[in-house]
Amino acid sequence: MICSDEFGPLGRAEAQVLGAPGLPLVAIPHPLADNQKSLVEAKANAIADEIEAALTDDADSVVANHRDRFTRLTQRRLEGGELCLDDSCAIDFAVSPGLAPGASTDLGG
Repeated sequence: MICSDEFGPLGRAEAQVLGAPGLPLVAIPHPLADNQKSLVEAKANAIADEIEAALTDDADSVVANHRDRFTRLTQRRLEGGELCLDDSCAIDFAVSPGLAPGASTDLGG
């Protein structure tokens, strides 16, 4: 799967939920919208080798190379009811009702 790096955690979460935690997830730098053609080409060229490897390497190598990408934020989201973007997270009280607003919560790591 190719997605912009902005959506990497979402892509990994979907892969895990659908039972494919090692799904190849190749991230292209965000954004693509409103980029000049030359910049889109440069971004695509930068990930071309990675895409080729995801399509041609043996399955065990592909899974080993991809299963841990974006997992830290994804796992925090799946386990803790947190909405994670890049390295920051916010509690989703609808998913984690045991956490009261204003309560001290360590979201590190």
